[in-house]
Amino acid sequence: MSRVFALWLPDWPVQAARLAGVLDSQPTAPVALCLQGEISVCSPAARRAGVRRGQSRRQAQALCPGLGLAEADEGRDSAEFEPVVQRLEAIAAGVEALRPGLAVVAGGGVARYYGGEDIALEKLVDAAAVPGVDCMVGAADDIVTAILAARRGILVPEGASAGFRAGVSLAELCAETSLGLPEELAAAWSELGLRTLGDVAAVPKRAVANRFGARGARWHDVAVRGEARLVAPRSLPADLAVVHGAWESPLQRVDEASFVARSLAVRLHDVLAEHGFSCYRLLIEAQFDDSTQVRRVWRCAEPLSERATADRVRWQLDGWLNTRAASEEAEGRGIVELRLEPMDVVTAGLVRQDLWRGGDAAAARARRSAERVQGLLGTDAVSRPVLRGGRGPGERIEYLTFGESREPRGGCAESAWLGAIPAPNPSVVGAGADVQLCDCRGDPVGVTGRATVTSAPRTLHVEGTEYHVESWAGPWPIDERWWAPDEARRAARIQVQAVAPNGDVRAMLLIGRRGLWSVEGIYD
Repeated sequence: MSRVFALWLPDWPVQAARLAGVLDSQPTAPVALCLQGEISVCSPAARRAGVRRGQSRRQAQALCPGLGLAEADEGRDSAEFEPVVQRLEAIAAGVEALRPGLAVVAGGGVARYYGGEDIALEKLVDAAAVPGVDCMVGAADDIVTAILAARRGILVPEGASAGFRAGVSLAELCAETSLGLPEELAAAWSELGLRTLGDVAAVPKRAVANRFGARGARWHDVAVRGEARLVAPRSLPADLAVVHGAWESPLQRVDEASFVARSLAVRLHDVLAEHGFSCYRLLIEAQFDDSTQVRRVWRCAEPLSERATADRVRWQLDGWLNTRAASEEAEGRGIVELRLEPMDVVTAGLVRQDLWRGGDAAAARARRSAERVQGLLGTDAVSRPVLRGGRGPGERIEYLTFGESREPRGGCAESAWLGAIPAPNPSVVGAGADVQLCDCRGDPVGVTGRATVTSAPRTLHVEGTEYHVESWAGPWPIDERWWAPDEARRAARIQVQAVAPNGDVRAMLLIGRRGLWSVEGIYD
């Protein structure tokens, strides 16, 4: 059984800003960093004053008048974290940085070398120590569990990772961005009553995969068995690495490093595309003109894109150059050779984030196929669904001609619409079958002008089958465009859960107009 150690330095962007001299304040003072006018990270003192991520700068200052503010800078975070990773590498092999402020270590080797986990962890914590900065450590049998354990400061015994994961909430999982749990997936699970990884693991994998696709199946596997990938590198073809060293003079400036990072990232992804791979773990290795060699491994939750690769190479070069520039004996020296090597790959297209806007070959073929159909049958023959504003599930989808880039009507789909039905949305929309909703006496159920039902629903007649209504919610009245008589609409929606005579349970969304009910959506 493999063991993984995780070291987490909380609120690292704030600490990096302090170390870089951007924030001139005491470690206990309330401070926060802004990104595009919103709070991206804040210190514990700021959180105690009510400051939270996502708040506007003005709202945060109103809550905490003495709040120290600075702009977020990922390059600065990486550069200040570089010395920490260097000290960790002096203690153990197999150190990987998931993001600035978080690193994982293959625990088996370092524990055997130092004679036990306790001694190895003590040495790692000492190596990661930064004055005025907390360091929390976790240990478990896989990467994801070790990171979650580090956020709680827990050492999970061997074989007990599954029990620990069962009590971890999805909100806690989303809080660690390096793990890559999609927020929309976590929100959908929470709305269905799945609050923890234990709840997710209790659901059959087939049901999760049918409803949420490959992403849901992958996180179901994590909930059941933990992260399958190891910290140790895999054996890969030797010709995947790309090397650049044909410079007229050694690299010493960050702007030069940014240009080289971009060009080398393009070459690397061309090589990966030729072999049909996507990269999860990337080794960055630099050779200085004084024969010094430095290396760093970056791990990401999702396959690295060309832009993400270039960013990480630029951050790493910035950190190396700044670190060496701070040393008097290294002044004036630079990088003469740079090497990128994939350490962990998957088949390209196996993990696909977006069919139409993705960067892999499958997405390109899909676009070409759509364009060919348009050429044969006309421009309007191919359309794509986009989300828009609306109250009902069918109203939130608009079909645009493929290739059009205009904004959908009705505003942003994520904006709040008064009277909208609560999530989750039905899995089948537009069933359209007319039904009869009756009370215990067999009388039709209606909705009054005060948005209340005339009587409690008890039976539902759908296409000749009588269902018993177990529960219901609503109604949600609709009174739209009353100022335009030709476009006005009055209706009401109600959710019902009904049981058929054979025991089948169905959940439906009904909409009623002029005393008639019809099925607007079916919940799977």
